Amino acid sequence: MQVHLFAFFLFLQSFVSCQPAQQQAQPLAIANSGFQYLDLGLLSVEEARKPTAGIVFRSMDGGQTWQDVSAGLPRNLQVLGLFASDGEVFLGAENGLYRSNSYAAPAWRQEVLLSGRITAVAPGRAGLYAGGYGHGLLQNVAGTDIWRDLTGTLKEKTIQTVLESSDGALFVGTDNGIFKSADGGQTWKQVFSDGLILNIVEANGILIGGGLQGVLRSTDRGEHWEYALNENILAKKTGLIKDSFVTILGTRDPSKINPDGITSRLRASADGGKTWQRMEQSLLPLQGIYDMDERLSKTRDIYDIIQVGEYLFCSFDTGIYRSSDQGKRWELVLPAKGQSGFNFAVSGQVIYAVPGGGC
Repeated sequence: MQVHLFAFFLFLQSFVSCQPAQQQAQPLAIANSGFQYLDLGLLSVEEARKPTAGIVFRSMDGGQTWQDVSAGLPRNLQVLGLFASDGEVFLGAENGLYRSNSYAAPAWRQEVLLSGRITAVAPGRAGLYAGGYGHGLLQNVAGTDIWRDLTGTLKEKTIQTVLESSDGALFVGTDNGIFKSADGGQTWKQVFSDGLILNIVEANGILIGGGLQGVLRSTDRGEHWEYALNENILAKKTGLIKDSFVTILGTRDPSKINPDGITSRLRASADGGKTWQRMEQSLLPLQGIYDMDERLSKTRDIYDIIQVGEYLFCSFDTGIYRSSDQGKRWELVLPAKGQSGFNFAVSGQVIYAVPGGGC
């Protein structure tokens, strides 16, 4: 497979989902958080003997080889949030939060005081954030198993994403807009109310959010938001590559494709979200194909794109592809095997990939 990228991708690096900053929060008892103690249950002997596989993959050699490091996780675990830093990996899942702090051989453990759907995992200087869908927002007291409830005055509990900004403010993207706290989660106010928000990121004082209606932009520390890309199209993943914003635009109707035969559009902005350049036109060109059935058979969906060292990595519905020449040529390094694409997280030069696609 050969595909081409614009010269912009010379500057690509891994997605960075937030800029941590110091904040204060009032510690609350975990019992008040809405999370419940886990009923761990018991597996049958036959179930216990089945190996866990296909949940987390890791590459430590620039994507040349991939190891399945899922051992120790529940089988068929659906990962909803992924974050990696300093050799640690955190997985938000349907039934709680899993973490591993073993760099050489991941040894997974579950945060036993947290259950429920964890959709967002993000760093903070005072401790890791975990956003629970329907439960709200908690922050881990670094070095302990204690979690502080930051949801006291937050009326919207369906959290999709969390950002601790460079000036110490805390933002959550929810099913019903964006909420901001300037006092470490003690009080909250809604600063955007026009629907689902999936990602919020920051660079050089500019905030960018992606959601159901497109891409949002704020230049006043998140107090007011305006559409930077309003095409009535889902911004299903929005992040940072160096100081440039990148967003993957999808379609609300998966049966529809654009004329180039890609169900997603990749756009990037190097000027703080003022202007956006389309990047994916040369990924899978179908200019010579006029038969619609043939076009549909060759359609591909983009899920994630990063750069690690000298290599570019792009996740399609068929698997992970790697390029060593800024996108002139690509090779398949990890097939999807019927799964719907991968999402990435990077810690140093180590790449983690979880299947599931989307954001």
